[in-house]
Amino acid sequence: MTNPRSREAGFTIVEMTVSLLVTVVLILGVLALFDFANRLSRVQTNVSDMQQSLRVSLQSAVRLVRMAGRGGLPLGTMPAGLGLAVRNNVPAGTRIGGPLTPLVLEGTDVITVRGVFTTPLWQINSADPTSFTLANGPGGPVSGTVRVLPSTPTGILQDRSALKAAFDNQTPEALVLVSPRDANIYAVVELDPVTSNFSGTDGWTIGFRIASGTHTAQYLPLSRGGGWPADLTSAAFVGLLEEYRFYVRDIREGTDFAPRFSQARVFPGTEVPHRTDHKDRPFLPNPENHESWARDIADNVLDMQVALGFDSALGGGAMTDDEGDDGDDDRIFESADGLSDDWLYNDSGAFTPGNWNGRQLYFVRLNILARTDRRDPKYAAARVTQIEDHNLTAHSLNQRTERMYRRRLLQTVIDMRNLG
Repeated sequence: MTNPRSREAGFTIVEMTVSLLVTVVLILGVLALFDFANRLSRVQTNVSDMQQSLRVSLQSAVRLVRMAGRGGLPLGTMPAGLGLAVRNNVPAGTRIGGPLTPLVLEGTDVITVRGVFTTPLWQINSADPTSFTLANGPGGPVSGTVRVLPSTPTGILQDRSALKAAFDNQTPEALVLVSPRDANIYAVVELDPVTSNFSGTDGWTIGFRIASGTHTAQYLPLSRGGGWPADLTSAAFVGLLEEYRFYVRDIREGTDFAPRFSQARVFPGTEVPHRTDHKDRPFLPNPENHESWARDIADNVLDMQVALGFDSALGGGAMTDDEGDDGDDDRIFESADGLSDDWLYNDSGAFTPGNWNGRQLYFVRLNILARTDRRDPKYAAARVTQIEDHNLTAHSLNQRTERMYRRRLLQTVIDMRNLG
C-alpha cells in the first residue's frame, strides 16, 4: 500500500496580499510619523533660533540703554537728546550715517545712547590745583590738561588702561569732564595725545582740546549750554564718552529681504564711525562702509519700536502736582488708546515737544519683532496690525508669503538709571 503524497505547507495568494497591505500601511504610518517628527523638530529649532535672536537683541540694547547718560550727560531735548535720542518710524532711504552707510529698514525706530559705558569713570583729586589746567585763546579756553592718578583720592585703585590705549592709538576720543561743584556743570572735549604724558609711574597727564581738534566742533555742543561752561574751573571726574546706535538694517537677498538687528558706533555727535587703529599714522576720516557702521547682533529682526515713559503733565498730571501718592498723576500713566498720556511714541498722534521737554524720563520700552529663518507653506501667522505707533495694517509683513514665517514680539521696559 502506497502512502499518499504529503501536501506542501505555504501561504495562499490572499494571505500574501493581506500581509503585504498590512506591511505597506505600517511603513507608511512610520514614514508619516517620522516626517511629522522631522517637521516638528525643524519648527522647534527655527522657533528656538528666533527666540534666541530676540533675547540677544534685547540683551545687547538694554544694557547700554539702561546706562544712557552715565558719566554726567543729561537727557537733553527729545527726541534729539544728548544722553538718549530716538528717530521714530524712519522714512524709506534713511541711512544710519552719511551716504553709502547701511540702510535702516523703513518704518522702524533708531535709538541712540551716549555715556561712559565700557570704561571706568576716573576720579580726579580736585583739591590739587595742578590736577586741572586751562589754556586760553582769544575767545576763551582752547585746551587744557587733567591729571589722573593710579588711585582715587580715597585710595581705591583705578584701571587706566583704556586711557593708555586711546593714547597709544592716537584716537581722538571724546572726554567728558564733570565739575566737583555741581554734576550739572560738565563739558565734552577731545583727547589730545600730543599734549598728554603717560611716561610717569605716578599720575598721567591727559591733554585735551576744546577747539581746533579733529572732532571738537561736534564734541563741544554736547557740553552744558552747547559750549564751554565758564564755571568749569576744575574736574572731579573724567570719562571716555561713547555713542551707539541700535537699528534694524535693511538687507536684500534677491527678491527676499533678510533684515538684521545691528549696532553702529560713532565718535559722539559725529557721522564718523569709531575706530582705534590709528597708531603710527595720522587720523583720517573713515570710509562709509567701515565695520563700525554695522555690527550685526541678530538675524531676521523685522521691526524695532521705542516708547518713552515721561513724568509729563498729560494723563492726570505730574507726580509733583500734589502730596498724595494715588491717582493717575502719581504714576507713568498710559491710556487704552495711547493718547494724551505719559508715553511718547506709543500712538500715531502728532509729537508735541512742549509735553516732553524738560520732563524726567523714567522708562524706555523696547519692542523687537523677529521671524524664523525659513517659511512653512502649511503655516499662516496672525496679521500684525500695530506695534506702538507703527501701523502695519498694509505692511508687506501681512502678505501671504511673509505670513508663512513664524513670528514673535518681545517687549521689555527699561528702568533708566542715570537720566534724571
